[in-house]
This record gives sequence, C-alpha cells and structure tokens, in this order.
Amino acid sequence: MKIINYILDVIQSVKGKKPILVAFDGIDTSGKTTLADKVYEMMVKKKLFAPVRISIDKFHNPREVRLRRGELSPEGFFYDSFNYRCVIDHVILPVKNKHEYIIGGVFDYLTEKKLLENKIRVTDETVVLFDGIFMNRDELYKYWDISIFLEISYQTAIKRALSRDLKLFGTEEEIIRKYQNRYLPGESIYLETCKPKERSGIVIDNNDYNNPKFIRKWNGGI
Repeated sequence: MKIINYILDVIQSVKGKKPILVAFDGIDTSGKTTLADKVYEMMVKKKLFAPVRISIDKFHNPREVRLRRGELSPEGFFYDSFNYRCVIDHVILPVKNKHEYIIGGVFDYLTEKKLLENKIRVTDETVVLFDGIFMNRDELYKYWDISIFLEISYQTAIKRALSRDLKLFGTEEEIIRKYQNRYLPGESIYLETCKPKERSGIVIDNNDYNNPKFIRKWNGGI
C-alpha cells in the first residue's frame, strides 16, 4: 500500500493538464501486471484522473514472426516478440499528440488472432498504466512520463514461473527449458543493452511480494 500511494503521489506531481504514460517494466514474473492493476484500482477508488490499463501482451507479433529465429532463441525473444510500431502508433503518439482515442491492443498471442479494434477515449485526464517486459527499449523509453522498474533475481523469476505458467506450458520441465534457454537469456540482452534500471525514475526490489523495497525513488523528491 505504501508503494502504491507513493506512485499515486508521483503521478499527481507529474500529471498536469495533459494525458500521461506510466510504464511498469521488469523481467518476466517481476510483478508488473499486479502492481499496475493495484495502482489502477486505487486510482478508480480515489476517483483520481481517468486511468487506463494496457499491457504489452496485446501487442505481440504473430507466431511466425516471434519464432522466426527459433523456438528457444534469446535474440528472437528480445527482438521479435512485440510490434513496437503498433505500440507507438496506436498508444504512445495518440497520447502525446492528444488524439481522440488510443487502441488497447492489436493481437492475442494465446489465440494467434488479431483483436477487434478497442478504441479508448483520450482526454486531458487520461493516465495510461502500461505494463510489460522490454518497456525501456531504445524505441520506447523516451516517451514515458514515468517509468517504474521492478527488479527480481532470475532465481525468483523461475520460482514464480513454476507456479504461474504451469497451465500455459504443461510441465515444470518445459517451464524451466523455456526460461533457461529463451526468456531469461533474452531478458539478459535487454538488461545489458538497454540498461532499463538507469532509464527508470523509480526502481523497486520486488523479490518479496509482501515486502517490496525502493532501490531508487522519483528524482522529484516525492
């Protein structure tokens, strides 16, 4: 609750009379979606601005693009997973340029189908809470008004994945195979080349869901 209220204070300090973009970044299972959801719920409860929840998971590339370098390719995971042109064209630039609406997603990787166009109205009160991996890539990081990075160890990531992803992958062995060969090495490429912690205004140690700790607070002094 302390961290959620802190993030709300930062949002209020940055917001002004314009729509803004807030990124929740971190490697797989770091808690991005959970934290963004909690911030959204608290904003709704407090009637604070007009929050909108969007996830990078609705901007995947089709399977033939995602896996063109091979099923277990770390480079494929980092470079080919998401359609960043669509993220920029359908979410980021419409917010920055105060267009009439944004689009909440273009592709569902679970069904391998395009999504129906989901138009979300943009006003000066809009706060887009956007979670996902690789949010501070070179293509994206300069656009965020606030970027929050959740740090966890690779050991924590695998431990959480064994619980979270069992239905998706079927067995613990398959989860470990995917994480050790594709996901975590791909995220290492991201951490090494993009240095997302340095690009984020807030960094949180989230290895313990019940006891998250600030590594770096917002430089505005909130």
